[in-house]
Amino acid sequence: MSRKWFLALLASLLLIPTTVITTKAQATCTGDKVTLRVDDWSSGDRVEYMNQVIDAFKAENPCIDVTLEPNIGDDQNTKRLTWLSAGTAPDLMAYPPEWAALYMESSGGKAYMDLTSYATGTDGIKVGTDVYEGIYNQGMYDGKLVALPKDYSTSSFYINTALFDAAGIKYPTEGWTWDDVLDIAQQLTVDKNGNNATSPDFDPENIAQWGIDIVNDGWWRAFQSYLQEWGTLTISDDGKTTSGILNSDTAVKALEWYRDLVFKHHVAPSGTTVGAVTTGMGGRVQMFLDGKIAMGVTFHGPWWQDVMNQTPNLKWSVVPVPAGPGGHKSVLMWLGWGISGQTKHPDEAWKLLKWLTTEPGQRVFALKALSGNPVVSKEMQRDSDPYWGVYIKETDYLGPLEELKSPYYSPCVATPAGDLMKRVMADGGDQIDIKAELDKLTADADKCIASGGKA
Repeated sequence: MSRKWFLALLASLLLIPTTVITTKAQATCTGDKVTLRVDDWSSGDRVEYMNQVIDAFKAENPCIDVTLEPNIGDDQNTKRLTWLSAGTAPDLMAYPPEWAALYMESSGGKAYMDLTSYATGTDGIKVGTDVYEGIYNQGMYDGKLVALPKDYSTSSFYINTALFDAAGIKYPTEGWTWDDVLDIAQQLTVDKNGNNATSPDFDPENIAQWGIDIVNDGWWRAFQSYLQEWGTLTISDDGKTTSGILNSDTAVKALEWYRDLVFKHHVAPSGTTVGAVTTGMGGRVQMFLDGKIAMGVTFHGPWWQDVMNQTPNLKWSVVPVPAGPGGHKSVLMWLGWGISGQTKHPDEAWKLLKWLTTEPGQRVFALKALSGNPVVSKEMQRDSDPYWGVYIKETDYLGPLEELKSPYYSPCVATPAGDLMKRVMADGGDQIDIKAELDKLTADADKCIASGGKA
């Protein structure tokens, strides 16, 4: 398929992301036909993006059919573990680094194939040319390449520039701090009488506009970044204990400070308030789109550009993640595919995997996240770009992805810790003893890790 054709496809997607693009006429298969199944976590308009890439692949490879296995929502990991247990894993299975060790262990090491021979073969890929070395290395397990990236993301804070302009507040830049966050949020939190949160007449019971949002859905990756900015991690380097780390005085102070945004300073809505918004995009995204939150979708990747641009009268931008007492930290988000060790068609699966993770597939996927392909990244996502440049710069401040320290981090630490933060940020969360809860959580987490992920 020509580069020109894909540039045309890209232009069409940029203009009308949900429009079906007509691909080349399907060529005729003159041999045996193979069907590949692909673990697909696409949602929203990304379903259409994925369909475009798959349709183009099938037009170019008429003897390979592709079936997408929708796998979205909170049960993704359960579904993958079920596939592996039943011997029915898709030919391409998602590779989330934080869960990969558990998948490999539960399947006797057969969740993902060793891709080294394919990657270094005549139809292989070149590190530095087809994929950045740092991103390529994220697909390593036990020293072997088992996955390639669909995309990756860093974090930013989205801001409503119209609200900043109206209040005469400069847009945050690299080096701003969490103290700055609070100061700005107080100025941009306004009650129904027009008083902001710095006024003695401010009415916290009748807020019309909040200065900032909070992570209310238990997304632990955001809190991982936040805690690292306060100078603490959540698990030991050997991956065996969380005690004295996740329940440290620093962690307690950090999470109490975050909770105070809602219940003490009244500059952020509670998780209950956010969760009650079910129209449109729902939750804090919709509140930001509606102008109810000035700094919204915090600790989020570059997934909302189309939505923001299509929202009438919304003026917005993205700014770097603020620094805490421990400095500026941000945890990488990475997701790709590996070839299942259960596949019966490894050669065809490699052909599809390469298509998805290099050009031309990356030209479509890069519309929603950072591309690991240097050519696409340099052409579409430039350091100087006011949007993409913020996310690219965040790679200078990456802290450790702690899920990689233990195959049981996600079920033993991230899931229960995320559940705790959902309770802490909801109505009544100000009555929770965070220190006591973290003490219990770390004790349970250490037992869970020691028992091989069994709570």
